[in-house]
Amino acid sequence: YDYWVAFEDFAFQNAQFAKNFNRRKPSTDHWMNFSVGVSSCHIMVSQIQKRDELVVELYINEDKELFHALLQHRESIEATVGFSFDWRELPEKKASRIVVQKSATLGDKEKWSEQFEWVVDVMLKMKTGFKKYLR
Repeated sequence: YDYWVAFEDFAFQNAQFAKNFNRRKPSTDHWMNFSVGVSSCHIMVSQIQKRDELVVELYINEDKELFHALLQHRESIEATVGFSFDWRELPEKKASRIVVQKSATLGDKEKWSEQFEWVVDVMLKMKTGFKKYLR
């Protein structure tokens, strides 16, 4: 909970972030979801404590067609954002995921602001990179 409260305090000081995303109510969950303006998907930020990892992903719920449409533009999207994603169709599941992750010492509060900086940067780039293909 403290992590997400601190994340929101940090992220919404960034005018660009505040313009692109709405505040969420922090919870004790290990993830937080942010709307991208399309009901079938959202950006999800997760802290995976057992692996000391941060994950930012475009979570696509029950829309394999959207996943495949985005996958056709993979090169353009990744060129726009400046990094590669792990594209997970997950054919046996309802959801698909387009993921980027980073090692992070989640228990070290002194490192939180640099983790938040990375998350904010990735989220803004993702929203920009996927925007024109999400309709």
